[in-house]
Amino acid sequence: MFRLDVKIAMPLKLITYNIQAAIGTKAYSQYVTQARLQLFHSKSKMKTLQNISGVISNYDVACLQEVDLGGRRSGFKSQVDEILLSSDYGFASVQENRKVGNISRHGNAILSKYPQSDICDLKLPGKRAGRGAILAKIEAPKPFYVLNVHLSLGRADQIMQVEYLAEHAPKDQPVIITGDFNCGASSLPLSALASLLEMKRLTTPADKTYPSWNPRKDLDHILVSKHFSVQDIAVERAGYSDHLPVTSRLLY
Repeated sequence: MFRLDVKIAMPLKLITYNIQAAIGTKAYSQYVTQARLQLFHSKSKMKTLQNISGVISNYDVACLQEVDLGGRRSGFKSQVDEILLSSDYGFASVQENRKVGNISRHGNAILSKYPQSDICDLKLPGKRAGRGAILAKIEAPKPFYVLNVHLSLGRADQIMQVEYLAEHAPKDQPVIITGDFNCGASSLPLSALASLLEMKRLTTPADKTYPSWNPRKDLDHILVSKHFSVQDIAVERAGYSDHLPVTSRLLY
């Protein structure tokens, strides 16, 4: 009798979302009129976090940027912990990029339905400190790596940062790199990252995410290694941040 070893692809759903610390800006004017929310906590932020939890709960992995990890503006509680309480995620890893007194603790997070290991906090180079990335191995039935990033605004810093990421990303392994790159899909930094790591850019210039109320810029992206095949990529119309989330369904 002959036995055929059939490899069954594992479906995977991913979302990346800059949540703007649950401030929920919905117009340029609110950057001024709601500036107090950058300094103080409010009941509206708790409601926004619940809404964000609802958006991300349907995914196997959620990569979040601009999370407050326990400053005054989040009521001295980690917003990741609050999301875990109201979502279906059982595992999370976080990294803090910048702390502003007792006002805010800026960071990134990876939430998953599967355990995580080999977690690495990467402080990105730049003219000013305060940008970072977090790398984690997702212990799914078929393990893979996720690298969640938030790059600086300036092009020179972005080039340095993608070169740094290329040095620290796992080699010859199944890897997803995602986050807020603060640059477009066809930009030099994103092109360089994809080339250095031989990864496929899933997002295009048409996948505009900022500002959420009138998207004109493609700032949030997903890249995958050759180990993944893509079923779809989409920008979700979730108005709970000044960015829109990007989602993808993959086979691995």
